[in-house]
Amino acid sequence: MKKAKENLSVALGVTITLVLAVEAYRLGLPKKWETAIYGTTVPFAFVTASYPLRWRRWSFWAAFTICLAVHVAVIWGFFEYVVGGIVPGWLLWTPIAFVEAFALLVVVRRVENKITGKHEAIRIS
Repeated sequence: MKKAKENLSVALGVTITLVLAVEAYRLGLPKKWETAIYGTTVPFAFVTASYPLRWRRWSFWAAFTICLAVHVAVIWGFFEYVVGGIVPGWLLWTPIAFVEAFALLVVVRRVENKITGKHEAIRIS
C-alpha cells in the first residue's frame, strides 16, 4: 500500500507539473515560470511521497499548505525580482529542488509538530 501511495504522489506531481507548464506556455508566460513550476512541484511531490502514512492527518496537510504558501511567495518574489530576464532551466534548478525537498521533510514535520503540540522524532525510511 505504501508503494502505491508513493507512485500516486509521483504521478500526481508529474501531472500537476505538466498541466501547469502547458498552461503557462499557452498563456505566453516567460519560460522562467516553467522552471518555477518545476521547482515547486518536485520538492512537494517528494514530501508527499515520503510521508504516505501521514496523509490522513489534517495536521500534515495544514503544515504542507503553510509550507507551500511560503514557498510560492518566496519563489514568486525570487523569479519576479531576482531572476529578471534570465531563464534558469530545469536542469540548473534540479540541485536546488533536491536540497529543498530534503529541507522540506524537516520543515513540514516541525510545522506539523507546532500545530499538534507533539514533538515526534523525524525518521526517514
